[in-house]
Amino acid sequence: MAETYEIATRNGAGAVRVRRYTSEDRLAPGSVVALGGRYWLVERVAEGRLHAAPARYRLTLRHPDGVEEAGAFRRYGTDAPRVGHQLTTLEDGAPISWAVVEQRLARDEAGEPFLEAIAERDYGETESLPDHQLEHTLDQERADAAAAMLARARAAGFSIELVGLEAGQAPDWDEAARYLDSMILEEIDDHLLETCGVDPRHDPPETWLETVKERLRADLASFRADVESHDEIEEWDFRGGKVIAALGRLDEEADPLSGYGWMCRLVDAGVLGAAGMPRVKKAALLP
Repeated sequence: MAETYEIATRNGAGAVRVRRYTSEDRLAPGSVVALGGRYWLVERVAEGRLHAAPARYRLTLRHPDGVEEAGAFRRYGTDAPRVGHQLTTLEDGAPISWAVVEQRLARDEAGEPFLEAIAERDYGETESLPDHQLEHTLDQERADAAAAMLARARAAGFSIELVGLEAGQAPDWDEAARYLDSMILEEIDDHLLETCGVDPRHDPPETWLETVKERLRADLASFRADVESHDEIEEWDFRGGKVIAALGRLDEEADPLSGYGWMCRLVDAGVLGAAGMPRVKKAALLP
C-alpha cells in the first residue's frame, strides 16, 4: 500500500525544501528517493518528516581477512551498485570477482551522510566473470594518475565525477553548443535550476531558462579551456580513449568557479553527453 511522506531536502548550500512524496516502499534512514531531478538519501526522521541530503555512495571492498578498502564518493545515479551487484578487480594481474552484500547509511568525517555499499569476494571468476561495472579495476596505463586522484579524494573527503571519450573520438563541442541552445524549460529539473543559480521561489519564471543557459555556456567554455590546461580538470589515457575527472565537495555542485561544479552541471544537463562524453559508470579506481 502506498504511503505519502513529507521529505525535507537539504542541498549543498544548506537550503531546505519540504515536498510530499508517495512511495510503495516503506522509507527509512538509508532509503534513496528520486525527487526534483536528483537522488536524495534519507538520513533521519524528525518531527514527523523524513530529512534527506543529496545522495552519494561509496563502494568498499571487504577482503576475506576483514581488511576493507574504500573507494571514492560518487553522486548516486542509476548506475550505483546495489545488493547483488557484481564487479571485478585485478589481483597480481588476474581478474577476481566480488558481489555487493550489504548497503548501509554511513557518515563521513564531516558528518555528511552517504550510502556505503560493501562488496565481498564471491569467487565468481572460477565460473564466469561479470563483464560490466569494473568498479575497481586498475589498468596499468592509468595507474599513477588514478591512484593519486583517488588518494586526494579520500584524504579530503571529496566526491569524484568522471566522463569518458571513446577510443579515436574527439569532443564534439559544436554539437554540445547546439544541444545547449535547443534546451527548453520543460527539460530542466528543479535540481539543475538551483545549481545553475535559479531561485524558483523568488526569480520570475520567464528568466529561468536564460539563467540556466548562461550558466551552462560559461561552464562549457570553462570546461573546454581547462581540458587543455588541467588546472581544475584532470584526464588520463585509457585504451586509446580518455577518462576526464574532477574532484569536489557537495557544496561545489553550484559553484561557478569549480571544475567539479562545471562537470556536475554539464553532466546533469546532458551537454557533455551530447559532446560524446557520457558519465563514466565503470569507475576503475582502486583505493
